[in-house]
Amino acid sequence: MATSQKENKHSFASIALVIVIFGGMAALALIPVEIFQMVRLKEQEQIKSWLGQETDLWIMMKIVHLLQWANNEASSSLDMMQISGNTKIDGWVAQRLHAALIWCHVVFYRGGFMLMWGVFAIPLLLAMYMDGHYQREKRKAMFSSQSPVMHKYGIDMMKGAVGVLILWIFIPWHITMLIAPLIYVSIGIAGWLWISNMQKRM
Repeated sequence: MATSQKENKHSFASIALVIVIFGGMAALALIPVEIFQMVRLKEQEQIKSWLGQETDLWIMMKIVHLLQWANNEASSSLDMMQISGNTKIDGWVAQRLHAALIWCHVVFYRGGFMLMWGVFAIPLLLAMYMDGHYQREKRKAMFSSQSPVMHKYGIDMMKGAVGVLILWIFIPWHITMLIAPLIYVSIGIAGWLWISNMQKRM
């Protein structure tokens, strides 16, 4: 029984890892550079139109070191690649490296956007988790039972929210940036359900 539960715990992380790795390889091999450029421009324009130029600058300042690292790595890879001598292969690899660089910019930008929302969301998440803990303690004192169904809903919702977060950060397609606060809200509700309905220890 314990072994079965342990395998179930690892299956979600394993599936997410496989999707990210193989999906990323397929995306880099097949998606044109223009798509990555379009995604980057659309997301920056959306942030500027909603929250202003200052928000975009704040995000860029938070990820500037990561962007510099990605640019340096791409430059070194291009220098090493130029010794193959095959023009077609060199051109294709250079194009794929360019796509990977822009994709890195998109991933870092989304990460910076999540960080910005985290400044507001993390205190709220902590408050919700503390409330869930106190709700559980009250039920223990009143000898009322927690709901294993709601506990499972909380766990499943948390897995779903984390899965959507991973997918959104890495997917090379433009999705509304409102997804970031929605993910935080989902994680907060899921954590509250999870903690408040944890089973009593007799």
